[in-house]
Amino acid sequence: MDKGTLILLVDESSAGIDSMRRVLADRTHHFRVQRVADVPTALARILGGGVDVVLLNLPASASTESERLQPFLDFRKQNRAVPMLIPIVVLCGAADQSLAEAAVREGAADYLIRETYDADLLRVLRSVAAKTAAPPTRSNSTAVTGRGGRVLVFMGSKGGAGTTTVALNVAAALAENHRVILADFHPEAGSLAPYFQPHHSVLGLGDLLRAESDLETCLWPSKNLPGLRVLFGSRDLTVPLDLTPASVRSTLADLSGAADYVVIDAPISLAAANRALIEDAALLTLVVERDSLAVEAARLLLRAIDSWKAGRVSLAAVLVNRAALVYPLPLADIELQLAIPLLALIPPAADLCAAAQQAHSPLLSLDADNLPAIALRALSRAIAHQVPLLRSNLLSGAAPASSHGMSRVGVR
Repeated sequence: MDKGTLILLVDESSAGIDSMRRVLADRTHHFRVQRVADVPTALARILGGGVDVVLLNLPASASTESERLQPFLDFRKQNRAVPMLIPIVVLCGAADQSLAEAAVREGAADYLIRETYDADLLRVLRSVAAKTAAPPTRSNSTAVTGRGGRVLVFMGSKGGAGTTTVALNVAAALAENHRVILADFHPEAGSLAPYFQPHHSVLGLGDLLRAESDLETCLWPSKNLPGLRVLFGSRDLTVPLDLTPASVRSTLADLSGAADYVVIDAPISLAAANRALIEDAALLTLVVERDSLAVEAARLLLRAIDSWKAGRVSLAAVLVNRAALVYPLPLADIELQLAIPLLALIPPAADLCAAAQQAHSPLLSLDADNLPAIALRALSRAIAHQVPLLRSNLLSGAAPASSHGMSRVGVR
């Protein structure tokens, strides 16, 4: 992080700046803190130049959530008139976390909870300031994070769609020619640890978030696939992961700096943490079963994501036939409803999936010639073509992917 990051605290009370300076006492060569009492004064200070991050204390006394959010909305609106946009982090109490998440949906860079202020302040400031100092260049098909690794997020349109199976097999296929990290971002019980059955001493995302271990220590190397490493979710189910937008972005930056592709097995959620996960990805792939309920769920998810006005998030879908359907939903109807690219159709293979899980191995490693494995491998090539590696990654030795379109292996 650049030295001398200037934090502007907008708070009527002077008590807030005292606690902030206490937390940053041994890092004064990296951070400077100033306080103003109101939004107009803050805007005037920003016009004076030099402000890197704004920390806005939301009022605790107003009667409704919309009234309490109004200072942020006013600040955001007027801040957009400033030549250089300044990231705004909102501060509120634990009871008002929904208010903070509403602010993030409206454009706040992140939020802080007063009760965990001391523990989270540095992490949030580092994440926001670093992102501002080196903003990623994004387009309709790619996003750049860290040192160039590409983030691929897989999320089901509803539970039981087979998202973990698709994600881990795509990761396994990509790992044949690239450095790949497969990561489980479920805040509670994920599927990767039960699938691979690592030793109980293997660390996971929870240890990384608590800063008890560094990234390399938390990555589990696959014995059968040298290019694949796995970051498991919480290994202690009694302690759910405390995922925030800042911790998600920071972790993604670390992961993408250590791999060519980062494949994320994501929960079905549109909360602030998952939004950060999706918006920082090069590609969000929805895993959708070929029935009307699953397709409608996917359509609603896409409509919600569109309401974020993210615009830069590249979207695609994978259709999964978990069982042979007598009357499958026609592809033309699905394409019309979702209005995003369909990258693959995965044929049913319940017995093969069960055998792969029992062997703690990706399906395509167990039997590379079966129809689902062929479809999954073709899917990985289609994704690699849609989300190519950056030039720096290719020069370091990763092989470029060949171009492939939609795979319809085994579909009638």
